[in-house]
Amino acid sequence: MKANFQNQKKISLLITNDFPPIVSGISTVFYHIWKRLPQDKITVIAPRIYGCEDFDKKETFRIIRKKIPTGESGKAKFLKMLLNIFYALYYVRRYNVKKLHCGQILSVGPAGLICKKLFGVKYSVYVYGSETVRFGTSKIMTKLMRKIIEESEELVTNSEFTSHEYERWGVQREKMVKIIPGVDSVFFRPQEKSQHLIEKYNLHGKQVIMTVGRLDERKGHDMVMRAITQLIKQFPTLVYMIVGKGREEQRLESFAESLKLRGSIIFTGFVTDELLPAYYNLCDVFVLPNRETELHHQLRGDYEGFGLVFLEASACGKPVIAGASGGSSEAVVDGVTGLIVDSKSEIKVARAIERLLTNEQLASQLGTTGRLRAEKEFDWRHIAKTMEGIL
Repeated sequence: MKANFQNQKKISLLITNDFPPIVSGISTVFYHIWKRLPQDKITVIAPRIYGCEDFDKKETFRIIRKKIPTGESGKAKFLKMLLNIFYALYYVRRYNVKKLHCGQILSVGPAGLICKKLFGVKYSVYVYGSETVRFGTSKIMTKLMRKIIEESEELVTNSEFTSHEYERWGVQREKMVKIIPGVDSVFFRPQEKSQHLIEKYNLHGKQVIMTVGRLDERKGHDMVMRAITQLIKQFPTLVYMIVGKGREEQRLESFAESLKLRGSIIFTGFVTDELLPAYYNLCDVFVLPNRETELHHQLRGDYEGFGLVFLEASACGKPVIAGASGGSSEAVVDGVTGLIVDSKSEIKVARAIERLLTNEQLASQLGTTGRLRAEKEFDWRHIAKTMEGIL
């Protein structure tokens, strides 16, 4: 997009490692909020990945794509930080940027800090929970994060749980702005089950439980598998659909084989956003027993800061099961829109699934209430208004 840079309006520039067509909760939140902001006042810099050209053609706001690594290795993260600093310096000078929005604290936050020191540009930094745990053992990382937060205009958190984490870390509450995820309750809504998908996955006469999300340790897919071994005799037609891809895919497939559950578990792989409502509507119960990451060294201590998928499932009228970890209690109201369980206990996960599969009245009530809550409390338009206040 060509523009007269001398006469253009002041803009807010978002730099983020997560933006569609990348599939993640962070990506979804940024997209749905920023597309509802004044389009002539915003620009987004995001990674160039497969499918981004087609995605960007449909949008009316400016999206700049750059070759930024999307991996999680130490080398990739360091390269992300250096490239984001370079792009921030270039575009802050090229555009009339009044404020820089740093989508991640360590890979983008330093860019905000440097632009403020060199050009006096204000910046906000976004956090999602567990950063102080995962990086807080490093004196260098801790010092850098504290400096980034100290110099920022706002620390934007995604939940009350994340806000408390940073409050315990010494950040003043006045510094924080909480912008929770939302859900499009028109797009995600109760629908008849797709006959095409029923045929595709051979779901005739089956009871379906489902998890949607990246295949990460903290999502608890393995705990659902363990729970199924206790439930399969009582529910011989039970099927567990795992929707998504991720670093744990091979391990989970091997684990399913070791439990002799391969016939009861369906790995769908990647599913586009456009098809997600149809998938949610296939299930009887949505289950994601989230917990803190323990096995993955680089991600140890990582937790679910909120859990956007819980809202999406609720908007589709489904009862949900969440783990008693992180910020899931803000996405799920225990006993009202779903059940919150000890996600480290396969027995408790199994009992929660059993309860909802055998009590249709309770399952329907939780799904109906979850749908109403999604409509009333998590509309993207209201959330975007909060964002406009710090734009």
